[in-house]
Amino acid sequence: MDLGNLPWLPIAAVIGVVAVVIIAALFFLGGGPGGDSSPSPAVSNTPFPQTPMKVTQGVAAITVRETTAPAVPPTGTWVMVEYIGSFKGSYGMPSDIQKAENSGIRLYEVVNATGAVKAEFQKKDGSTKHDLTVTIYRDGKAVKFAKNSSAYGIVSVQYL
Repeated sequence: MDLGNLPWLPIAAVIGVVAVVIIAALFFLGGGPGGDSSPSPAVSNTPFPQTPMKVTQGVAAITVRETTAPAVPPTGTWVMVEYIGSFKGSYGMPSDIQKAENSGIRLYEVVNATGAVKAEFQKKDGSTKHDLTVTIYRDGKAVKFAKNSSAYGIVSVQYL
């Protein structure tokens, strides 16, 4: 019996070689248990420069944008609240209290301030890593200041 007379043998040999090549490609290119299955980095075709960002597997990437403090005007009465997270509270004269809710560094004017000025603000989160700071300014100068770093911390200041 001559092996060359069997028509299925060359077909089976070609199929076997193709199967081995496909399995090897999947194994070495990331489809098998020994390959690197981490996603490849995305390529951007934008004309703008990209800021490199460190990516750690399993950890969300957070971008922190720094804000510059607003300039305190040289006249009038102002309340500055500074906190990296969200805050809420109130400020003003006892006869005209205003409510505010925000985040970052904010400057609030106390319009027609002629007497005592009060400000009370509270963190809206449980962070203990950053201070909530409240400062009262009169004619461009800080006259009262307080801060609190506790979770859901409250800062209360008053200037007479």
